[in-house]
Amino acid sequence: MGMVKYCVVIPARNEREIIGRTILSLKSQTIPPSKIIVIDDSSIDGTGGIAKSLGATVLRIERRSRESITGTPYMAYLFNRGFREVEDCDYDYIAISGADCIYPKEYFEKLIRRASLDNVVIASGVAEGERTTKFGVRGAGRIIQTEWFKSIGFRYPYNYGFESWVVWRALKDNFMVKIYPEITFKLLRKTEISSRKAYLWGKGMRALGYWSVYAIGRCLLTMLKSPKSGVKMLAGYISSTEKYKDLKDFVEKFQIRELYKKTMYILKLLIA
Repeated sequence: MGMVKYCVVIPARNEREIIGRTILSLKSQTIPPSKIIVIDDSSIDGTGGIAKSLGATVLRIERRSRESITGTPYMAYLFNRGFREVEDCDYDYIAISGADCIYPKEYFEKLIRRASLDNVVIASGVAEGERTTKFGVRGAGRIIQTEWFKSIGFRYPYNYGFESWVVWRALKDNFMVKIYPEITFKLLRKTEISSRKAYLWGKGMRALGYWSVYAIGRCLLTMLKSPKSGVKMLAGYISSTEKYKDLKDFVEKFQIRELYKKTMYILKLLIA
């Protein structure tokens, strides 16, 4: 593989205990990033100073609210601040990371090589111990092909479900997205669902135009694990949420086709 250039964008808020480990794992990559950008979201614990001391470019964002903004459109604003910093650069890929991610030394080399060979515009590995779906490209640990990303504006939309939007947009435009389960990384914090997160995910499904049968089914599955979270997810899905106009009807039709394919596959196995 020839010389590949990529940068990493990391939003962070009060992460002094772990941000250093994430940055060091990035700098230790067999193909290290040309630039690491940390979006310091009003940290009060010195997160930005630690990141800067390790060579990261730190962009400080000030806001008065101390509430968690994970899963809200405000997160898109943070990412976009990082994208804006590098939109005139000649990077091949933009990588997204959380402040709590530890990557094996060959993570990005393997991911970029596979994505390049498969002509994939969005790709990710999988966090250790987590399950994923065929098109469920992770938010953290993903890479986005810069040339394609620029063709759609080089920004995340300021709406719920923005991380999934970019995946659906690629599929709508007949580009490939892919998850590589054999390429893994570690999370320093376990991904856990809460009633608040479930509600925001429900709003994301609404904004993206999820097929109602699919969305309700997902809510019911969530209820089996946490009744409160399942109810909150359903409440988010039926809430008043602005839908993505550029995905109009696409997601619903795509999900119906996928269900049909799976159903026919199962029927063939039963008949054989």
